[in-house]
Amino acid sequence: MDTLKKAGAMLPHLDLFQSMLDLRRLLQLAAHMKERGDRAMLISGTEITLIGGESLSAPEIVTSKGETVDAATAYRVLGQLEGYDAPEYAVNREALAALNARAVAELEGSEALRAFGETLARISAAPTAPAGPERPGTDRAASERAAAERATSERSARPRRTPDAETPRSEAAEQPTDDSAPAA
Repeated sequence: MDTLKKAGAMLPHLDLFQSMLDLRRLLQLAAHMKERGDRAMLISGTEITLIGGESLSAPEIVTSKGETVDAATAYRVLGQLEGYDAPEYAVNREALAALNARAVAELEGSEALRAFGETLARISAAPTAPAGPERPGTDRAASERAAAERATSERSARPRRTPDAETPRSEAAEQPTDDSAPAA
C-alpha cells in the first residue's frame, strides 16, 4: 500500500482524532491553570475565565507552551464530559483532571479506538514494495551498488598514467625491437 492509500484508510477515524485533540487541549488548559496557580475556570461558548491570583478572561487562551485553546471548543467538550447543557461550566483543576481521566478511559475502551487499531494493523501488514523497478535499499539494488563501488575502488587502486610516461602508439610501432633489428 502506498502512503496515500494508507492515509486514506485513516479518513474514517477523523472523528476519533478530533476528539483526542479536543481532550488534549483541555489537558493543556488544566496544565496552564496549574502553572498560573489558578483554582478554577468558567467556560461559556464565547469566553474562558481563569480564576486565581490574577483572573483572566478571553475568547481563547494561549498556554505557556504556545497551544491555543478556544472557548467554543472547550465549552463543547466540557458539555460532552459533564453530560448536560448549561450556559457556562465551572470547574476546578481537580474536577477537570477527573473529567479528562474518565474521558481517556472511555476512549480506550471505545469501538472507535478498536476500529482504529484494526485499520492500523491492516495497513502495517500491507506490503510496501512497489510493483515497478527496484527501489534503493532493496537487496538487488544494494548488491548492484556494492559491485559498482568495488569497480570504482579497483580503478582507483591502479596507478595513473601520466602523459610523459606514456609512449604514443605510433612511435612504439616505429621503434624496432631486438628480434627484428637488422644485423650489422
